[in-house]
Amino acid sequence: MPLGHRILFLHHNFPAQFRKLASHLAAKGEEVLFLSERNFVGLLPGIEQRTVPSPKDFEITSLGGQVACAQRFRQSLLELKIEGWIPDRIVSHSGWGCGLDAGWVFPDAKRISYLEWWFADDAMDFEFDPNNPWFSYSKKSRLNMRHRNMSIALELLEADAVVSPTQWQKKHLPGPLRERCQVIHEGVDINFFGFNPSWRPIKKLRLTYATRGLEPMRSFPEFVLALPELLRLWPNLEVLIAGDDRMAYGGIKPEEGSYGKWAKAVLSDWCEEGRVKFLGHLPKLQYARLLKSSHVHCYLTRPFVASWSLLDAMASGCCLVASDLELVKEFADAKATFWTDQRDQNVLQQSLNAALALDSAERKSRGIAQRHLAETYWDQSKSLDKWVGLLEI
Repeated sequence: MPLGHRILFLHHNFPAQFRKLASHLAAKGEEVLFLSERNFVGLLPGIEQRTVPSPKDFEITSLGGQVACAQRFRQSLLELKIEGWIPDRIVSHSGWGCGLDAGWVFPDAKRISYLEWWFADDAMDFEFDPNNPWFSYSKKSRLNMRHRNMSIALELLEADAVVSPTQWQKKHLPGPLRERCQVIHEGVDINFFGFNPSWRPIKKLRLTYATRGLEPMRSFPEFVLALPELLRLWPNLEVLIAGDDRMAYGGIKPEEGSYGKWAKAVLSDWCEEGRVKFLGHLPKLQYARLLKSSHVHCYLTRPFVASWSLLDAMASGCCLVASDLELVKEFADAKATFWTDQRDQNVLQQSLNAALALDSAERKSRGIAQRHLAETYWDQSKSLDKWVGLLEI
Protein backbone atom coordinates (compact mmCIF):
# COMPACT_ATOMS: atom_id res chain seq x y z
CA MET A 1 0.00 0.00 0.00
CA PRO A 2 1.31 3.50 -0.81
CA LEU A 3 2.69 5.46 2.10
CA GLY A 4 1.01 8.73 1.11
CA HIS A 5 -2.41 10.17 1.77
CA ARG A 6 -5.70 8.62 0.80
CA ILE A 7 -7.36 10.86 -1.78
CA LEU A 8 -10.91 10.32 -2.99
CA PHE A 9 -12.24 11.81 -6.23
CA LEU A 10 -15.97 12.12 -6.91
CA HIS A 11 -17.32 12.86 -10.37
CA HIS A 12 -20.21 11.73 -12.52
CA ASN A 13 -17.71 10.75 -15.25
CA PHE A 14 -14.29 9.11 -15.00
CA PRO A 15 -11.82 10.75 -15.20
CA ALA A 16 -13.10 14.07 -16.68
CA GLN A 17 -11.43 17.22 -15.30
CA PHE A 18 -9.53 15.22 -12.67
CA ARG A 19 -7.55 12.98 -15.01
CA LYS A 20 -4.25 14.85 -14.87
CA LEU A 21 -4.50 15.57 -11.17
CA ALA A 22 -5.48 12.05 -10.12
CA SER A 23 -2.74 10.51 -12.29
CA HIS A 24 -0.17 12.97 -10.97
CA LEU A 25 -1.05 12.19 -7.35
CA ALA A 26 -0.96 8.45 -8.00
CA ALA A 27 2.48 8.80 -9.59
CA LYS A 28 3.65 10.62 -6.45
CA GLY A 29 2.71 7.62 -4.33
CA GLU A 30 -0.63 8.82 -2.99
CA GLU A 31 -3.43 6.28 -2.64
CA VAL A 32 -6.06 7.43 -5.13
CA LEU A 33 -9.61 6.12 -5.40
CA PHE A 34 -12.12 7.49 -7.91
CA LEU A 35 -15.89 7.04 -7.66
CA SER A 36 -17.94 7.71 -10.80
CA GLU A 37 -21.12 6.62 -12.49
CA ARG A 38 -19.55 6.35 -15.91
CA ASN A 39 -16.12 5.28 -17.09
CA PHE A 40 -15.14 6.23 -20.64
CA VAL A 41 -11.43 5.29 -20.62
CA GLY A 42 -11.04 2.07 -18.66
CA LEU A 43 -8.28 1.83 -16.05
CA LEU A 44 -5.54 4.39 -15.43
CA PRO A 45 -2.23 3.49 -13.76
CA GLY A 46 -2.23 3.82 -9.99
CA ILE A 47 -5.92 4.82 -9.74
CA GLU A 48 -8.54 2.54 -8.27
CA GLN A 49 -11.80 3.30 -10.07
CA ARG A 50 -15.14 2.12 -8.75
CA THR A 51 -18.46 2.57 -10.49
CA VAL A 52 -21.39 3.82 -8.45
CA PRO A 53 -24.42 1.56 -9.14
CA SER A 54 -27.00 3.62 -11.02
CA PRO A 55 -30.23 2.94 -12.90
CA LYS A 56 -29.94 2.58 -16.65
CA ASP A 57 -31.94 5.74 -17.31
CA PHE A 58 -31.20 8.60 -14.97
CA GLU A 59 -30.81 12.33 -15.24
CA ILE A 60 -28.63 14.72 -13.26
CA THR A 61 -29.50 18.06 -14.87
CA SER A 62 -32.17 19.04 -12.36
CA LEU A 63 -32.24 19.55 -8.61
CA GLY A 64 -34.10 16.29 -8.18
CA GLY A 65 -31.59 14.49 -10.36
CA GLN A 66 -28.70 15.89 -8.33
CA VAL A 67 -30.27 14.81 -5.03
CA ALA A 68 -30.79 11.31 -6.43
CA CYS A 69 -27.16 11.30 -7.58
CA ALA A 70 -26.08 12.34 -4.07
CA GLN A 71 -28.03 9.41 -2.62
CA ARG A 72 -26.31 6.93 -4.94
CA PHE A 73 -22.87 8.31 -4.10
CA ARG A 74 -23.68 8.39 -0.38
CA GLN A 75 -24.34 4.67 -0.46
CA SER A 76 -20.99 4.01 -2.13
CA LEU A 77 -19.25 6.29 0.37
CA LEU A 78 -20.81 4.39 3.26
CA GLU A 79 -19.56 1.12 1.76
CA LEU A 80 -16.04 2.56 1.67
CA LYS A 81 -16.39 3.52 5.31
CA ILE A 82 -17.50 0.01 6.25
CA GLU A 83 -14.44 -1.36 4.43
CA GLY A 84 -12.27 0.92 6.54
CA TRP A 85 -11.11 3.04 3.60
CA ILE A 86 -11.19 6.53 5.12
CA PRO A 87 -9.96 9.37 2.86
CA ASP A 88 -7.72 12.19 4.04
CA ARG A 89 -8.77 14.43 1.12
CA ILE A 90 -11.91 14.51 -1.03
CA VAL A 91 -12.03 16.31 -4.37
CA SER A 92 -15.50 16.50 -5.91
CA HIS A 93 -17.22 18.08 -8.88
CA SER A 94 -20.06 20.18 -7.48
CA GLY A 95 -22.25 20.21 -10.58
CA TRP A 96 -23.86 16.78 -10.33
CA GLY A 97 -24.47 16.12 -6.64
CA CYS A 98 -21.66 13.55 -6.31
CA GLY A 99 -20.07 15.20 -3.31
CA LEU A 100 -23.16 16.59 -1.65
CA ASP A 101 -23.03 14.12 1.26
CA ALA A 102 -19.26 13.53 1.34
CA GLY A 103 -18.89 15.58 4.52
CA TRP A 104 -21.79 13.72 6.12
CA VAL A 105 -20.00 10.40 5.68
CA PHE A 106 -16.41 11.58 6.14
CA PRO A 107 -16.52 14.70 8.36
CA ASP A 108 -12.79 14.66 9.14
CA ALA A 109 -11.58 14.67 5.51
CA LYS A 110 -10.42 17.91 3.92
CA ARG A 111 -12.89 18.64 1.13
CA ILE A 112 -12.16 20.54 -2.07
CA SER A 113 -15.12 21.30 -4.30
CA TYR A 114 -14.60 21.99 -7.99
CA LEU A 115 -16.96 24.63 -9.39
CA GLU A 116 -17.44 24.39 -13.15
CA TRP A 117 -20.53 26.56 -13.53
CA TRP A 118 -22.91 28.59 -11.41
CA PHE A 119 -26.28 29.12 -13.08
CA ALA A 120 -26.50 32.89 -12.66
CA ASP A 121 -29.82 34.56 -13.51
CA ASP A 122 -28.03 37.14 -15.65
CA ALA A 123 -25.67 34.74 -17.44
CA MET A 124 -24.53 36.32 -20.69
CA ASP A 125 -25.41 33.20 -22.66
CA PHE A 126 -29.13 33.65 -22.00
CA GLU A 127 -29.28 36.83 -24.09
CA PHE A 128 -26.25 36.25 -26.32
CA ASP A 129 -28.28 35.73 -29.49
CA PRO A 130 -31.98 35.37 -28.68
CA ASN A 131 -32.92 34.78 -32.33
CA ASN A 132 -30.55 31.85 -32.78
CA PRO A 133 -32.51 29.08 -34.58
CA TRP A 134 -30.24 26.36 -33.16
CA PHE A 135 -30.05 27.27 -29.48
CA SER A 136 -32.47 28.90 -27.05
CA TYR A 137 -33.42 28.99 -23.39
CA SER A 138 -37.01 28.80 -22.23
CA LYS A 139 -38.15 30.38 -18.96
CA LYS A 140 -38.72 26.89 -17.61
CA SER A 141 -35.22 25.69 -18.48
CA ARG A 142 -33.68 28.79 -16.94
CA LEU A 143 -35.65 28.22 -13.74
CA ASN A 144 -34.62 24.56 -13.63
CA MET A 145 -30.98 25.56 -13.99
CA ARG A 146 -31.34 28.15 -11.24
CA HIS A 147 -32.68 25.48 -8.90
CA ARG A 148 -29.58 23.35 -9.50
CA ASN A 149 -27.65 26.01 -7.61
CA MET A 150 -29.25 24.83 -4.37
CA SER A 151 -27.26 21.61 -4.25
CA ILE A 152 -24.16 23.30 -5.67
CA ALA A 153 -24.32 26.01 -3.00
CA LEU A 154 -24.57 23.51 -0.14
CA GLU A 155 -21.57 21.57 -1.37
CA LEU A 156 -19.50 24.73 -1.87
CA LEU A 157 -20.42 26.13 1.54
CA GLU A 158 -19.39 22.94 3.33
CA ALA A 159 -16.13 22.55 1.41
CA ASP A 160 -12.81 23.54 2.96
CA ALA A 161 -11.76 25.04 -0.37
CA VAL A 162 -13.45 25.90 -3.66
CA VAL A 163 -11.64 25.76 -6.99
CA SER A 164 -12.77 27.06 -10.37
CA PRO A 165 -10.70 26.75 -13.56
CA THR A 166 -11.02 30.37 -14.74
CA GLN A 167 -11.70 33.89 -13.52
CA TRP A 168 -14.65 33.96 -15.92
CA GLN A 169 -16.30 31.01 -14.18
CA LYS A 170 -15.45 32.33 -10.72
CA LYS A 171 -17.07 35.70 -11.38
CA HIS A 172 -20.48 34.06 -11.86
CA LEU A 173 -20.58 32.99 -8.21
CA PRO A 174 -22.47 35.06 -5.64
CA GLY A 175 -20.17 37.34 -3.61
CA PRO A 176 -19.69 35.21 -0.46
CA LEU A 177 -18.84 32.11 -2.50
CA ARG A 178 -16.71 34.06 -4.94
CA GLU A 179 -14.53 35.30 -2.08
CA ARG A 180 -13.77 31.70 -1.08
CA CYS A 181 -12.98 30.54 -4.59
CA GLN A 182 -9.49 30.25 -6.05
CA VAL A 183 -8.63 29.71 -9.70
CA ILE A 184 -6.64 26.68 -10.83
CA HIS A 185 -7.03 25.60 -14.44
CA GLU A 186 -6.19 22.06 -15.55
CA GLY A 187 -3.58 23.50 -17.90
CA VAL A 188 -2.23 21.94 -21.08
CA ASP A 189 0.53 19.42 -21.75
CA ILE A 190 2.90 21.70 -23.62
CA ASN A 191 5.28 18.81 -24.27
CA PHE A 192 2.65 16.68 -25.98
CA PHE A 193 1.10 19.48 -28.04
CA GLY A 194 4.05 20.72 -30.04
CA PHE A 195 4.65 23.54 -32.50
CA ASN A 196 6.17 22.40 -35.79
CA PRO A 197 5.04 24.29 -38.94
CA SER A 198 6.75 21.69 -41.14
CA TRP A 199 3.67 19.52 -40.60
CA ARG A 200 1.56 21.98 -42.57
CA PRO A 201 0.68 21.12 -46.18
CA ILE A 202 2.59 23.09 -48.81
CA LYS A 203 0.17 23.06 -51.74
CA LYS A 204 -3.01 23.30 -49.70
CA LEU A 205 -4.35 25.83 -47.23
CA ARG A 206 -5.69 23.96 -44.21
CA LEU A 207 -8.46 25.32 -41.98
CA THR A 208 -9.24 23.23 -38.90
CA TYR A 209 -12.08 23.03 -36.41
CA ALA A 210 -12.01 20.64 -33.45
CA THR A 211 -14.58 20.11 -30.73
CA ARG A 212 -16.00 17.40 -28.48
CA GLY A 213 -19.38 17.56 -30.19
CA LEU A 214 -20.63 19.18 -33.39
CA GLU A 215 -23.17 21.42 -31.72
CA PRO A 216 -24.55 24.94 -31.29
CA MET A 217 -22.75 25.62 -27.98
CA ARG A 218 -19.49 25.70 -29.94
CA SER A 219 -21.16 27.59 -32.82
CA PHE A 220 -20.66 24.75 -35.25
CA PRO A 221 -23.65 25.76 -37.44
CA GLU A 222 -22.25 29.28 -37.81
CA PHE A 223 -18.85 27.88 -38.79
CA VAL A 224 -20.42 25.62 -41.42
CA LEU A 225 -22.41 28.45 -43.01
CA ALA A 226 -19.25 30.55 -43.31
CA LEU A 227 -17.46 27.89 -45.33
CA PRO A 228 -19.09 27.97 -48.81
CA GLU A 229 -17.92 31.52 -49.53
CA LEU A 230 -14.40 30.76 -48.26
CA LEU A 231 -14.19 27.58 -50.33
CA ARG A 232 -15.12 29.58 -53.41
CA LEU A 233 -12.59 32.31 -52.63
CA TRP A 234 -9.73 29.90 -51.91
CA PRO A 235 -9.49 27.06 -54.49
CA ASN A 236 -6.66 25.44 -52.52
CA LEU A 237 -8.53 25.53 -49.20
CA GLU A 238 -9.30 22.29 -47.38
CA VAL A 239 -11.34 22.12 -44.19
CA LEU A 240 -10.79 19.40 -41.59
CA ILE A 241 -13.45 19.02 -38.89
CA ALA A 242 -12.86 16.83 -35.83
CA GLY A 243 -15.45 15.89 -33.22
CA ASP A 244 -18.27 13.49 -32.43
CA ASP A 245 -21.56 14.09 -34.22
CA ARG A 246 -23.47 14.74 -31.00
CA MET A 247 -24.63 17.51 -28.71
CA ALA A 248 -22.98 17.56 -25.28
CA TYR A 249 -24.68 20.80 -24.16
CA GLY A 250 -28.01 20.60 -25.92
CA GLY A 251 -29.65 22.62 -28.63
CA ILE A 252 -32.41 22.38 -31.22
CA LYS A 253 -31.84 19.39 -33.47
CA PRO A 254 -32.00 20.01 -37.24
CA GLU A 255 -34.37 18.04 -39.45
CA GLU A 256 -31.48 15.81 -40.49
CA GLY A 257 -31.22 14.53 -36.91
CA SER A 258 -27.73 15.79 -36.13
CA TYR A 259 -25.53 18.73 -37.02
CA GLY A 260 -22.97 16.47 -38.64
CA LYS A 261 -25.58 15.18 -41.10
CA TRP A 262 -26.89 18.71 -41.61
CA ALA A 263 -23.39 20.03 -42.30
CA LYS A 264 -22.61 17.29 -44.79
CA ALA A 265 -25.78 18.23 -46.69
CA VAL A 266 -24.86 21.93 -46.71
CA LEU A 267 -21.29 21.17 -47.82
CA SER A 268 -22.05 18.16 -50.02
CA ASP A 269 -20.30 19.49 -53.14
CA TRP A 270 -17.06 20.14 -51.29
CA CYS A 271 -17.30 16.89 -49.33
CA GLU A 272 -17.50 14.99 -52.63
CA GLU A 273 -14.43 16.85 -53.88
CA GLY A 274 -12.55 15.94 -50.71
CA ARG A 275 -12.06 19.57 -49.73
CA VAL A 276 -14.17 19.22 -46.58
CA LYS A 277 -13.48 16.20 -44.38
CA PHE A 278 -15.28 15.08 -41.23
CA LEU A 279 -12.78 13.18 -39.09
CA GLY A 280 -15.04 12.19 -36.20
CA HIS A 281 -13.49 11.54 -32.80
CA LEU A 282 -9.71 11.44 -33.08
CA PRO A 283 -7.33 9.56 -30.79
CA LYS A 284 -5.15 11.99 -28.86
CA LEU A 285 -2.04 11.55 -31.03
CA GLN A 286 -3.95 12.06 -34.29
CA TYR A 287 -5.70 15.06 -32.77
CA ALA A 288 -2.36 16.63 -31.83
CA ARG A 289 -1.08 16.04 -35.36
CA LEU A 290 -4.18 17.69 -36.79
CA LEU A 291 -3.55 20.87 -34.78
CA LYS A 292 0.12 20.85 -35.72
CA SER A 293 -0.82 20.67 -39.40
CA SER A 294 -3.26 23.60 -39.26
CA HIS A 295 -2.65 26.85 -41.14
CA VAL A 296 -5.66 28.47 -39.46
CA HIS A 297 -7.64 27.08 -36.55
CA CYS A 298 -11.14 28.31 -35.77
CA TYR A 299 -12.31 28.25 -32.15
CA LEU A 300 -15.89 29.38 -31.58
CA THR A 301 -18.04 29.24 -28.49
CA ARG A 302 -21.03 30.80 -26.84
CA PRO A 303 -20.30 32.56 -23.51
CA PHE A 304 -19.95 29.41 -21.44
CA VAL A 305 -17.04 27.22 -20.30
CA ALA A 306 -14.01 27.34 -22.60
CA SER A 307 -12.98 24.07 -24.28
CA TRP A 308 -9.68 22.31 -23.63
CA SER A 309 -9.17 22.47 -27.40
CA LEU A 310 -8.48 26.20 -27.15
CA LEU A 311 -5.34 25.65 -25.07
CA ASP A 312 -4.42 22.62 -27.14
CA ALA A 313 -4.47 24.80 -30.26
CA MET A 314 -2.45 27.53 -28.54
CA ALA A 315 0.20 25.06 -27.36
CA SER A 316 0.34 23.72 -30.94
CA GLY A 317 1.17 27.19 -32.25
CA CYS A 318 -2.00 27.57 -34.28
CA CYS A 319 -2.97 30.81 -35.98
CA LEU A 320 -6.27 31.39 -34.21
CA VAL A 321 -9.61 32.85 -35.24
CA ALA A 322 -11.65 32.93 -32.04
CA SER A 323 -14.86 34.26 -30.53
CA ASP A 324 -14.45 37.78 -29.18
CA LEU A 325 -15.58 36.88 -25.65
CA GLU A 326 -14.19 37.47 -22.18
CA LEU A 327 -13.81 33.77 -21.45
CA VAL A 328 -11.66 33.28 -24.57
CA LYS A 329 -9.63 36.41 -23.96
CA GLU A 330 -8.63 35.03 -20.57
CA PHE A 331 -6.54 32.50 -22.53
CA ALA A 332 -5.59 33.60 -26.03
CA ASP A 333 -3.06 36.25 -27.04
CA ALA A 334 -4.88 39.55 -27.55
CA LYS A 335 -2.75 40.73 -30.48
CA ALA A 336 -2.07 37.41 -32.19
CA THR A 337 -5.71 36.30 -32.34
CA PHE A 338 -8.18 37.21 -35.06
CA TRP A 339 -11.20 38.07 -32.94
CA THR A 340 -14.61 37.48 -34.44
CA ASP A 341 -18.32 37.55 -33.71
CA GLN A 342 -19.97 34.42 -35.07
CA ARG A 343 -23.42 35.97 -34.70
CA ASP A 344 -22.65 37.99 -37.84
CA GLN A 345 -21.79 35.81 -40.83
CA ASN A 346 -20.02 38.66 -42.61
CA VAL A 347 -17.78 39.30 -39.62
CA LEU A 348 -16.95 35.61 -39.25
CA GLN A 349 -16.14 35.22 -42.94
CA GLN A 350 -13.99 38.35 -42.91
CA SER A 351 -12.03 37.14 -39.88
CA LEU A 352 -11.39 33.72 -41.39
CA ASN A 353 -10.51 35.25 -44.75
CA ALA A 354 -8.01 37.64 -43.13
CA ALA A 355 -6.29 34.77 -41.35
CA LEU A 356 -6.15 32.65 -44.51
CA ALA A 357 -4.66 35.57 -46.43
CA LEU A 358 -1.60 35.83 -44.17
CA ASP A 359 1.79 34.78 -45.45
CA SER A 360 3.48 31.83 -43.75
CA ALA A 361 5.88 34.02 -41.78
CA GLU A 362 3.07 36.03 -40.18
CA ARG A 363 1.07 32.90 -39.39
CA LYS A 364 4.17 31.42 -37.77
CA SER A 365 4.73 34.59 -35.73
CA ARG A 366 1.18 34.55 -34.43
CA GLY A 367 1.47 30.86 -33.60
CA ILE A 368 4.67 31.48 -31.65
CA ALA A 369 2.87 34.13 -29.61
CA GLN A 370 0.07 31.70 -28.72
CA ARG A 371 2.56 28.97 -27.86
CA HIS A 372 4.54 31.36 -25.64
CA LEU A 373 1.39 32.31 -23.73
CA ALA A 374 0.50 28.65 -23.20
CA GLU A 375 4.00 27.90 -21.92
CA THR A 376 4.08 30.93 -19.64
CA TYR A 377 0.66 30.72 -17.99
CA TRP A 378 -1.08 27.46 -18.84
CA ASP A 379 1.57 24.75 -18.49
CA GLN A 380 -0.18 21.89 -16.70
CA SER A 381 2.83 21.31 -14.44
CA LYS A 382 2.19 24.70 -12.83
CA SER A 383 -1.47 23.82 -12.33
CA LEU A 384 -0.55 20.53 -10.68
CA ASP A 385 1.86 22.29 -8.33
CA LYS A 386 -0.98 24.59 -7.23
CA TRP A 387 -3.27 21.62 -6.60
CA VAL A 388 -0.60 19.82 -4.57
CA GLY A 389 -0.17 22.96 -2.46
CA LEU A 390 -3.91 23.23 -1.91
CA LEU A 391 -4.18 19.57 -0.92
CA GLU A 392 -1.24 20.03 1.47
CA ILE A 393 0.51 16.84 0.45
